[in-house]
Amino acid sequence: MKKGKKGIVFALFVATFVLILAGCGGSDKSSSTTKSSSSSTDKDTLYIGLTNAPGGFNPVYASDTAAQWVLRMMYPTLLDQPESLEFEGNLAESFETEDNQTYTITIPADRKWSDGEAITAEDVAYTLNVNANPDVESYFGSNISSLEGVDDTGKLADGATEISGVKVVNDTTLTLKTKTPVDPNYIKEMIGFNIFIIPKHIVEKYDLADLGSSEFATNPTVFGGAYKFKKYEKDSYVQLEANESYYKGAPKIKNLYLKVLSGTNIVTELQSGGIDMVAGGGIGVIPVSEIKTVKKDSSLDVESYSGFATQYMFINNDKFKDAKVRLAMTYAINREEIVDKLFSGEAEVIPTTYTSAGKYYDKDVKAISYDVDKAKKLLKESGFDTSQEIELVVPTGNKAREQSANLIEQYLEAAGFNIKQVSYDFVTALANVRKGDYQLGLIGIPLNSDPDVSYLWSTTGSTNLARTNDSKLESLLAEGKSLTSMDERKVVYDELQEYMRDNAFSVGLYADYQYKAQKKTLDGGIKEFWAGSLSDIQDWTISK
Repeated sequence: MKKGKKGIVFALFVATFVLILAGCGGSDKSSSTTKSSSSSTDKDTLYIGLTNAPGGFNPVYASDTAAQWVLRMMYPTLLDQPESLEFEGNLAESFETEDNQTYTITIPADRKWSDGEAITAEDVAYTLNVNANPDVESYFGSNISSLEGVDDTGKLADGATEISGVKVVNDTTLTLKTKTPVDPNYIKEMIGFNIFIIPKHIVEKYDLADLGSSEFATNPTVFGGAYKFKKYEKDSYVQLEANESYYKGAPKIKNLYLKVLSGTNIVTELQSGGIDMVAGGGIGVIPVSEIKTVKKDSSLDVESYSGFATQYMFINNDKFKDAKVRLAMTYAINREEIVDKLFSGEAEVIPTTYTSAGKYYDKDVKAISYDVDKAKKLLKESGFDTSQEIELVVPTGNKAREQSANLIEQYLEAAGFNIKQVSYDFVTALANVRKGDYQLGLIGIPLNSDPDVSYLWSTTGSTNLARTNDSKLESLLAEGKSLTSMDERKVVYDELQEYMRDNAFSVGLYADYQYKAQKKTLDGGIKEFWAGSLSDIQDWTISK
């Protein structure tokens, strides 16, 4: 078993934040689609287990990790990231800069959409402009916010119709210009790796204000990735089929079924052969209690890695403005006990907002330790009215998170807080937290390789769930984003981690280790850097 051999950070989307969200609710409904019901041979069909159903198929607004993972199979990105902060061409043949401000992107002329139309620089520029359109609900605004011609939320400035920093040179070339020089790895991850390129000739037919409810978003028909959408049986399975015209080569596995299963059922299906692999990454989760069982199965390949799928207790800073109250909550929660009890040590406490898998993680910034007496002292000093009831929002579906909520309630009440748990399905819980209609909320977030977390903690961030509004924090976030070398940036992000810990804007609970669990007959599958696992999906094969 391996744990964090490399400095990896996990992610999804967001900015690619971004915001890419981990640990949403699983379903107890077993899929009716099993191997025995498929007419394809075992070598032609791959069955993947999910514990989180995708929230939709809109490549402009995919707010959950499961949706982003499925979309990555269907839509191209300019770059792949097979390892953390290591990039290679996908749709783009090259992505270069000489001054860290103007980036030239070239796209080979042989790239095709599944309907035979060429994928061109116009598609890329159009995609960026759609994301920047004020009428479009986009999840990836923070990803493009560094471009010249958009504001800090990634939307077009007053009256503009196109991003001034995006220029199409010809069908195979375009340039991107940022407001100021930035770290090339930042642009390569935020735009190159995390923006799904959409077909202009299809999307321009729709009213952009209604794009989220259009056929393009709900029943897509044209693709540039390895697979094409075929069917979605809500909360049961997603069916995909090979895109034979995929520019990296037609996928060797012709059919994919992504089956939505509860944690218990996902183990049963893996052992019985109902699925070939578990998705991992917080969207396909094997319960910790079952890890020893699956490791004993000689037909399975099971490994664990440090990851970047995180769980927080978000604190609504609009409602808890006093840092002493937030610190009291942090001291009150025995996070080490949560890790030991719920994960048998197969997780780590998050001191602030980063995990140890990241290259920018500062090991010298230690997590606030459990100290209920200190919590009570801070609470008394703050003058907080402990008689008021505080609601703790708990999304259903993730059993470890639900169990952690029970412990957290006990810890906080022992310190003097009056806690009431309220449970919703993940989509509803996230929606309430996003709009600030909550006090405390347990939400999982996948981090990017790049250390910029403006999307999570800035007033302009697309996923500022904690409603943070702190001038020094804003300054540190802006400075870290503006620098162009890792050495310079690390100094800033080290200071940011210490500042975030000392102000407890929210409580970083834990980052559980990521598991690869799949049949040994599968050649391919989950990589140590989970976010890059699909970079070679067209070459995966299944042996008999």
